[in-house]
Amino acid sequence: MKCLVVEIARLFGLFFLNSEEMQEIKEKIKSLLTPVLDQHQAFLIDITVRNERGGKLLQVFLDTDIGVTIDQCAEISRSLASEIERENVIETSYRLEVSSPGIDKPLTLLRQYRKNVGRRFKVTFERAGSKSTIVGPLSSIQDDLLTFAPDKGEVVSLRFSEIIESKEELPW
Repeated sequence: MKCLVVEIARLFGLFFLNSEEMQEIKEKIKSLLTPVLDQHQAFLIDITVRNERGGKLLQVFLDTDIGVTIDQCAEISRSLASEIERENVIETSYRLEVSSPGIDKPLTLLRQYRKNVGRRFKVTFERAGSKSTIVGPLSSIQDDLLTFAPDKGEVVSLRFSEIIESKEELPW
């Protein structure tokens, strides 16, 4: 009886994957995506896979060293969707979203900071076991050392590994 219920749920797109199955899907998508991103000089920020009514939601967040365009996202989305179908990665229906991470998402890769010199950030970091937060522009990057000029206080230089979270602050 349990197998019948699961099969009916699959037919109606109500089948939910557990975290291990979602991780497998993410890894398969990542491997399919790598050559596509290389072709567009883009890099992967994150992949999320979520259950939603009627199937799965796959979100791919990417960027380039000079910023990603809508046209690039559309081309990468078409290429990736074709590969997902060809490899039959997802057995249920799915919705694919390919985009830049957006201003509300924290920066997660050192490479993302390079094009953002001069922009304001709210940075939470840990140094010597103590957490602190600063707000101010990123003034320079040297290897993995990021220098911020906080609104209050002295200039702060942080190793990328010390940063817990960093989000761009909007000027308004």
